[in-house]
Amino acid sequence: MYRLIWFQHVHKAAGSLIVNQAIANGEVLFENHKNGNPYSPEGELTPLWEFDKDLLTAFVDQCEAEGVTFVATEWGAPIYETLHSDPRVVLVTCLREPWSRLISNFNYDYYHGFTKSRTLGGFLSEELRIKQDNFLVRVFSRNYSAPEGQLDENSLSTAFSNLRLFDLVLVTERQYDLSNHLFEALGWQSKPVFSHTTFGNLWLLKSLVGRLRLYTAWKYLLRRKIGISEKEKKQFLNSSHLDLILYDRLMIEEIRGFLHPLNPTSH
Repeated sequence: MYRLIWFQHVHKAAGSLIVNQAIANGEVLFENHKNGNPYSPEGELTPLWEFDKDLLTAFVDQCEAEGVTFVATEWGAPIYETLHSDPRVVLVTCLREPWSRLISNFNYDYYHGFTKSRTLGGFLSEELRIKQDNFLVRVFSRNYSAPEGQLDENSLSTAFSNLRLFDLVLVTERQYDLSNHLFEALGWQSKPVFSHTTFGNLWLLKSLVGRLRLYTAWKYLLRRKIGISEKEKKQFLNSSHLDLILYDRLMIEEIRGFLHPLNPTSH
């Protein structure tokens, strides 16, 4: 029976690890893709989050016809209800504690040269970062572009309801989710793959030295995270209080999806 794994990729929440495990386990991705996200032959990102129900179903039909078994959406959120109701689709996602995810994102971008900001406030003020508040609620309520402050309790409720549509919900902090449960649920084997972690990348270290960013290279070698003030942390936690509620509820209510080995209905 045909199976399409649809992975909702949350930045810096083990997404690249899961995509690379899919590849290592023989899942078929679009010939032209970036980190699992489909691209057209001309190199354009396919905006699956803009597809209506009919287009989304037609896309799944296309995947089946072409033998594609794994798709990721990282830059937007598709209509989860449509994918959930399609028996061919297995909806998978992985979440991370909001503050930890943001700090990982900041350090990753800093050391890779994607940002020149040396403070969290500067990082969050950049044009590409302005939607970092309540990021999880944005993703799972399908309100990616909502202006800051316009997400509310209804957005939170929608996000939580949509998470319940997923067949497999993993959490980076939840014991064995990434070391065991991912593989048991999808019938994969754990393979040695590149996970795009912030530290431990020898190529990046050489690149920093080659670009004469010697002090940065030294900090990278020592695995030093960029300093964050208590004021910056408090500001983020206040602006992302909906994310904190979502994450806490997810953990307390043990939302895992019916495919998760620890979900009683999965057996």
